[in-house]
Amino acid sequence: MRIIITDTTLSGPLIGGGHLFLPKLLRGLIQHYYEVHLVTSGEPHERIRELLQDTGVTIHSDIWNKHDFVERSSRVFAKWINEIKPDVYLVSASQDIGWVALPLLDPGIVTLTIGHTDDETFYLPARHYSSFLTGAIGVSREICESYIDSCKLDASMVTWIPYGVETAGSFREETETERLRIIYAGRVEEEQKRISDLIAIAKILTERDISYELCIVGDGSEMPRLKQKLGGEIARGSVILYGWLNGTDVITLMRESDIFLLTSDYEGFCIALVEAMANGCCPVVSDIRSGNKDLVVNGENGFLVPVGDINGFIQRLTALRDDPVKLRNLRRSAWEKGRDFTVQRMVDKYAGFFNTAMKLARENPRELSPGFPLLPTCRSKYPDWMRNLKVMARKAVSKFNK
Repeated sequence: MRIIITDTTLSGPLIGGGHLFLPKLLRGLIQHYYEVHLVTSGEPHERIRELLQDTGVTIHSDIWNKHDFVERSSRVFAKWINEIKPDVYLVSASQDIGWVALPLLDPGIVTLTIGHTDDETFYLPARHYSSFLTGAIGVSREICESYIDSCKLDASMVTWIPYGVETAGSFREETETERLRIIYAGRVEEEQKRISDLIAIAKILTERDISYELCIVGDGSEMPRLKQKLGGEIARGSVILYGWLNGTDVITLMRESDIFLLTSDYEGFCIALVEAMANGCCPVVSDIRSGNKDLVVNGENGFLVPVGDINGFIQRLTALRDDPVKLRNLRRSAWEKGRDFTVQRMVDKYAGFFNTAMKLARENPRELSPGFPLLPTCRSKYPDWMRNLKVMARKAVSKFNK
């Protein structure tokens, strides 16, 4: 089976679960003896590129001219796809060209997409190009429901495939009794991740003279504010900023921690959360429409706290500090739940859905539609002559810089 996966966001500075799961999926598919091609817009970010290097995937980063109109570039891209003749074309993440090419693809090609977060970023293009999709994958049940209810995709075309992670083979019984060992892993951003809530929680724990160690793994635009606001906590060793770490080091820190903290106001299926649970951390996370609810049963293997409820987070953390036996039991239950979400299970589900989708494509063939309207977010308000001038200027600057 030949598969083309498109992600035109890999070159950007923001790295999330939708990027980090890809190397694991690619490696697993190739081990299934699939021929896999990854299409990017420019070279992937160095952190992702390092993860991709040993997967065996063929990366294509310069198929179209990135300075040209998306409608022209999409024709070049679609022609390339049709010549490759893949069995499956999968849009993992793309703001434009990955979608705009869909109406131009050979009807015999299975066309799929993945929803990584419960957000219009993924729903809007799926809704617009729904008639050109064979099926869709949601990393959480809520995303699958939105594909069906909001994007009007048939339920038979939608499947839930959560991210797969590395799981601990055994449970670490000991639980810290003198201090709270907490870990946050993710982007250091206010939008979505609500880093200001993390700052507030650390400040209150300090004010109440609660012994704790908060490990913050990740990077982002809010890192300077984090360092400034938590300078005292960092100096005392209560807060440790690790920045970006490779996957192995993140897992090691999770296995040494007792609590995973997440204050996000929306997620898809948070890969750091399932990694933490699968490696023995009790989750204390926001109660949101996301994979959090697929993973956390309130009071049984962790806690769900309303978004922005700082006092609620503090109450859960201090209660766990005061009851190490309860904390150990919750950690064990979290570990048992997390063990279900292995990389192998994820890969097997993708392989199975590819086969199902090929059957769906044969039963409901698409039609070519070269004149199909562009995705609204790709339509320019400027006339073509002005856009052509802009393209020429970009090409000239690019040539000069070389």
